[in-house]
Amino acid sequence: MTNKIRRFRRVAVTSTIATYLLIFVGGLVRVSGAGLGCPDWPKCFGRWIPPTDASQLPASIDPALFNFTLAWIEYINRLVGVVIGLLILATAILAIKIFRDQKKILYPSMAAALLVAYQGWQGSQVVASALEPFMITIHMVVAFVIVSLMIYVSQQAYYLENPDAEAQSKYPEGAHNWIAWLWSAAILQIILGTQVRSAIAHAANRFPLMSDFGLLNQSDPLNYIHGLLGVAVAGATWFVADRLRKGSENPSPLVGYGWKIMVILVSAQIVIGGILIGFGLPDLLQLYHLWTASLFVGVLLILFSALRKKEYRYEQ
Repeated sequence: MTNKIRRFRRVAVTSTIATYLLIFVGGLVRVSGAGLGCPDWPKCFGRWIPPTDASQLPASIDPALFNFTLAWIEYINRLVGVVIGLLILATAILAIKIFRDQKKILYPSMAAALLVAYQGWQGSQVVASALEPFMITIHMVVAFVIVSLMIYVSQQAYYLENPDAEAQSKYPEGAHNWIAWLWSAAILQIILGTQVRSAIAHAANRFPLMSDFGLLNQSDPLNYIHGLLGVAVAGATWFVADRLRKGSENPSPLVGYGWKIMVILVSAQIVIGGILIGFGLPDLLQLYHLWTASLFVGVLLILFSALRKKEYRYEQ
C-alpha cells in the first residue's frame, strides 16, 4: 500500500506543479494580449493547428485578425491546458482506484477533474465574450480552486505516507485561523488586481495614446484599494510569521519552511508592486506579480492544512 500511496502522491504533486505552469502560461497570454490570438474555439482560425501564414486562413476569416505570435501563444496555452487536464484526470482515476475509503483524497481529486472539464468549457466562453473582464476573473478563480484542490490532495497523501509528520510539533493556539484569514484576504487581493488590470485594458482601448501612468490613474479607486490591501496583507503576513517563529516547537518541515517562504513571497510582491507603479506597468512584471500571488496562496494552504492537522489531533 505504501508504494501505491507514494506513486499517487508523485502524480498529484506533478499535477500541482503542472497547474502552476498553466497559471503562468495563462498570465503570459493575458499580458501579451494573446487572449484573442485564436478568435475561435476549440479550433484556431478554423484549424486544429494554427496557420503559419495569412495565406492559410479560411476565406471566411479576415486576415487582419491574424497575428502569428499571438495565435501560437494562445494555442500553446490550450495545448498545455489539455495535457494538465489529462494529468488531473489521471490523479482522479488513481484516487478512485486506491483511495475509495479516503474521502479527503477521493472527493477533492474528483472535484478537481470536474472543474478542469468546466474550465475548458469556460475558456471557450471567455473567447466568445471577447475577453469580458468578469469572465476572465471567473476563469482565473477556477484555476486557483483547482490548484488548491491539488495541493490539498498532495498533502493528504503525504500525511498518509507519513502519519506522524506533526506528532512532535507544537504551534500557537488557533494559528490555522490566522492563515485562513490571510488566505481569504490574498484571494480578494488577487480578484481586485484582476479588476485593476481589466480597468487599465479598457482605458487603453479608449485612450490609446495615454501614458501607462495615466492608464493606472484611470483604474482608481480600485487601484488605491488594491494597494492598501496589499500593504495590509504584507503586514499581517509578517505578524503571523513572527508568531509562528516564536511560538512553534519542533515544527515540521512544511511549517518550518512554509512561514519563511510565505514571508519571501509577500516581500517580493511588495517590491514588484512598487516597481509596477513606479516604472509604468512592465508586462513581464505583471505576469510575475500574478504568479507570485498564486504561489503565496498555495503556501498558505499548505500551512493551513499542517496547522489544522495539529489542531485536529488536540481536538481528538
